[in-house]
Amino acid sequence: MLMLPVYLELGAVGLGALSGALHALRRELDAMAVLALSICTSVGGGMLRDVLLGETPAALRSSRYLLAVGACAVLAVLFGPWLSRLHRALDVVDALLLGMWVVLGLEKALTFQLPLPSAVFLGVVTSVGGGVIRDVLLGERTALVAPGELFASVALLCGLLYVALAVGLEVPAPLAEAAAIAGASLLRLTAMWRRWRLPPRFDLLQLLDRLQARRQRGPP
Repeated sequence: MLMLPVYLELGAVGLGALSGALHALRRELDAMAVLALSICTSVGGGMLRDVLLGETPAALRSSRYLLAVGACAVLAVLFGPWLSRLHRALDVVDALLLGMWVVLGLEKALTFQLPLPSAVFLGVVTSVGGGVIRDVLLGERTALVAPGELFASVALLCGLLYVALAVGLEVPAPLAEAAAIAGASLLRLTAMWRRWRLPPRFDLLQLLDRLQARRQRGPP
């Protein structure tokens, strides 16, 4: 079985820990809550991925993941007040995480030889899992169910881009990873800054009722 790139997985775990810690610090929580949110945000999506694949989570099989989480949580506590002054620092971290975890979920699914639709689905689940757990613990509405939010849709597009490059065009894995992560991050950040929203749900029955009522009224 192929091994996932260590640099990518540890980078995603580190950024996830930083994101969870910064969210906790923004709410002025104590040090234990900072550590708890760091762990949930950083390894929550990956653990959900591994459980769905019927495998012992990587975060429990190797100590390097929890060590990376602890180190990033400590850095966030020490430098959190300074980082919080950077208005978009947290948005950038979360956008990078979205793309990185999609790629990691997809690559793990492909090593298990799952069908491509299943692999893309697992990538999306992996990418949103940690953030959803964090938001639930904070009592906040997660971006996954926020009306019009470009969140899971960005993860889906990122997954499709990775599949098109790595599987369809057989682009080398590092280039496909970089392109998918950069694409997801740029799209997510642009959507947040420009306030792009998904269109409201389409009600076909309501549209048909309007057309029928217009026909009954006749021409103006």
